[in-house]
Amino acid sequence: MRLFAKIFICGTLTLSLSFSVSGYLLLHFSMESSMARETDFALKQYQYDKFTVQSALLTYADFSMTVVVAEKPIMDQNECFTFWEVLPEAQKQKELPEELFEILAEEISLPVAFYREDKTPLYEGIEGLDVSFLENLSEGAHAYRFQDTPEGGSVLVGSVLEAGGKLYFLTQWDIGKTLVQQETLERYFLRCYLIAILAGMLLLGFLSAFLTGSLKRMSRAARRMAQGDYQERLAISGRDEIGELAESFNQMAGAVEEKVAELSRAARQKEDFVANFAHEMKTPMTSIIGYADMLYQKELTRQQVRDASWYIWNEGMRLETLSLKLMDLTVLGRQDFTLQEMDAEDLFRDVSEGLRPLFAEKGISFSLSADPAYIKVEYDLLKTLLINLMDNSMKAGCSRIELSGRRLGEGIYRIGVRDDGCGMEEEELSRITEAFYMVDKARSRKQHGAGLGLALAERIAGIHKSRLTFRSRKGMGTEVSLEVVCGERAEDEE
Repeated sequence: MRLFAKIFICGTLTLSLSFSVSGYLLLHFSMESSMARETDFALKQYQYDKFTVQSALLTYADFSMTVVVAEKPIMDQNECFTFWEVLPEAQKQKELPEELFEILAEEISLPVAFYREDKTPLYEGIEGLDVSFLENLSEGAHAYRFQDTPEGGSVLVGSVLEAGGKLYFLTQWDIGKTLVQQETLERYFLRCYLIAILAGMLLLGFLSAFLTGSLKRMSRAARRMAQGDYQERLAISGRDEIGELAESFNQMAGAVEEKVAELSRAARQKEDFVANFAHEMKTPMTSIIGYADMLYQKELTRQQVRDASWYIWNEGMRLETLSLKLMDLTVLGRQDFTLQEMDAEDLFRDVSEGLRPLFAEKGISFSLSADPAYIKVEYDLLKTLLINLMDNSMKAGCSRIELSGRRLGEGIYRIGVRDDGCGMEEEELSRITEAFYMVDKARSRKQHGAGLGLALAERIAGIHKSRLTFRSRKGMGTEVSLEVVCGERAEDEE
């Protein structure tokens, strides 16, 4: 289910349930209040009507006694009273006439009913009366009951009166208007409820669309990013949670774009690496296979065998150099080499002694000048770096190479290699540390170069928390330098 539908349905159900419960409680309280008020009115009216009936019955009882006494001619009133006292009980409890109750019913504004002690009717003015209600009546208290009527409803109130015996007296209080008013209130509430629900649904629809609109835009942007559009960004319209989510999305998109660009560069470099390495492998392997086949298939003179063997040896050495440098590039992906303190002059002498035969062979003038100091280096790696730098200088056709070391302030030692070779153009300086990049490819291959020397040197400089700095001009030579940290022994000597 879509988020829009979830928000809309949950909100609608919550509003509907809230309005329903609150409306039920309100209507229930109103109904109870109305019924309590009507019951109170019915009881008060019954009290008044009861007093009227009791007064009428007492008046009638006095009149009846006078009539009975007058029927017996006795000489004095005291004897009359005495005679009344000794009258038979049956005469004293003479039954009241039904006409009396009809007259009383006309004097009372409400529908009434009178019943004898045996629950036979004396007067019935209440329609649909359930006689079982009489079982709940007593002399000491009033009882009431709600009763449905064709007009709506009523309150029955009754009690037991003493009128020469038990007499059941009941009245009926009409509550039809109150019930009609309650029904009107319920219909009005229902209309208000429907209007509120419709308005709430419209508002929820708008809010759901507003809240999910940003999420939809994010979803579309994410799909476009999945299709390769990594420049996709969202407009931030607020500082609420949605705005923060949009900002986080933009940050993620920027990070993804950057990582994808890095991966693209790495993939491109790998492609260049594989392509160039395959090309570098092809030429020597072709030569080796060709000369080996010639030695195997043909009868050659000693000089021809020597020439063919030399080509095989030369191309093999080229392959060996290429493979070793490639292995070094792979291994030097690590950065956790331990740096140790050593004398800078000793390091420079080791490098120059190792290259002296090459200098003599190529007729290169070499000079060394170094300030005394102890530097923190990885000996084998830094020696490899310096040999690569001077090897590049020799391949550049130089006649003079200078290796120098100078102490700078704040514990820094600068190492430099300078030559008077062919030099480079300014635009080539930014690419010379790329693997397999060669300024003069024809000369480099002739001298067994693979374009890996400066790439390896750059990685070694990074291990020493430094980088190579190049200064060169076409036809005027090149100078390469890097800076390393002086050791503690250098400070002690000061």
